Amino acid sequence: MSSEYSNDVKCVELEPIYFAQDSRVEWRLHPNKLYTNSLTLMNLGITKASGGRLNKLVGCYGTVSRIYLQDGNQELEVLTRANEWLGIKSHLHSNQYNEELAMDFSGNQKSNRIDVRDITTAQDATLGAMGKKIIQGGVRPQLGTIDATKENTFKGQMDLSECFSLLQSVPYLDTSIFKDLKVIIEFDMKETNVVASIQDGTARHQLRPFLVVEEVVAQDILEASLGKKPQAIPYTPIESDVFMVPAVSPKTTDLNPVQDLTFHVSSYNNKKVARMLVATRTMTSTNNQDGTGSDVVYGNYNSHGMLGQKNQVRVNGRSVLPRNGIERDNQRLAMMADVWSSTASIAPFQNGLAFVATDANARSNYMLEGNASVGVCDYFGINLASVLIEDLQLDYTRTGIWNGTQAQTNLSKYNSALELHIFAEVRKAIVFGQNGGYNIVYL
Repeated sequence: MSSEYSNDVKCVELEPIYFAQDSRVEWRLHPNKLYTNSLTLMNLGITKASGGRLNKLVGCYGTVSRIYLQDGNQELEVLTRANEWLGIKSHLHSNQYNEELAMDFSGNQKSNRIDVRDITTAQDATLGAMGKKIIQGGVRPQLGTIDATKENTFKGQMDLSECFSLLQSVPYLDTSIFKDLKVIIEFDMKETNVVASIQDGTARHQLRPFLVVEEVVAQDILEASLGKKPQAIPYTPIESDVFMVPAVSPKTTDLNPVQDLTFHVSSYNNKKVARMLVATRTMTSTNNQDGTGSDVVYGNYNSHGMLGQKNQVRVNGRSVLPRNGIERDNQRLAMMADVWSSTASIAPFQNGLAFVATDANARSNYMLEGNASVGVCDYFGINLASVLIEDLQLDYTRTGIWNGTQAQTNLSKYNSALELHIFAEVRKAIVFGQNGGYNIVYL
């Protein structure tokens, strides 16, 4: 452990008390201390013998499956499917934010960036198109000449407030109240969730991370804050659920069958739900990996728009959206902007279906990855206004398409079996009692 001092706080590096490589890591904060809400995970990453590059949406975040904030055995907050949610949050940040983040961390930090660049003849020899193109920027490559070990080692850092809404709800973490405060991470080392190229089965190993915290040392702040309990601490953690959508089976006698499904989402019953987001994951691997050991765009983190897609939500028996709900691609994109982020870094054509290129030009004239880039960042977002949920239903409709032959039809992402990944903000609070204890309740 080491520290650097300032007037009011000292920056402390905490080594894990438990580290099982590629499986789990745990830190404990010292008792009877006052920490700021700034917790940063450092040295998060992997080493891989054959190099390659990390998934360009999540980078090193791809290794994080679940992350917990606990007080002893009491779970204060947990983020499941953490790598996927952190990738979505990368989209929700502005392009400028992601670009600045990428510039700070060479070859390491996750960062979804959208660039429009001039493409040289050499860069575009296979496509034969010149001029400016849309490029999905990813993790910035290593700079300069470096040895093989460093070239095959990927490091990053994580601001834990991206995972824990509780950290955004309090100015300090008081370990005289939360006496056994700890952070726990479960790792995900599945190759296609972490590595974007050279997916050759080479062993990957998690680096040993450490936690950087800011301990308050200013006496006046300690006297005013240490041990002082509020009546309650409200916060809005993210809870997730998954639903399976079976494959569509077009045939020559029914070229465009309509699939119309309703899901009862009971995991949010008796909870107040604010914003909700639905991502669509295809179960056909060729839509995410190209068969040569590389991701297609964002790989497993693609969220595919479907043909004839419609979304409607019913809360306690009433439809939230008018008529049939969201029926068009641009309606879905507008809802995402209104509900989640008006500055989201989703590139043109990444929402919805394939567009018609002008003058019969190939789509690769406009986007470096051509058709593969179309509709891979298609999300449905809605605000349920913190209504207490007694019955939540999600209506989902799409249309299949016959693709000339049965084999090609089966490979089409528009017919693939899907997973609908639901992420939603729920309202909770830590309520303190007069006896010194506390309860965690859904509001």
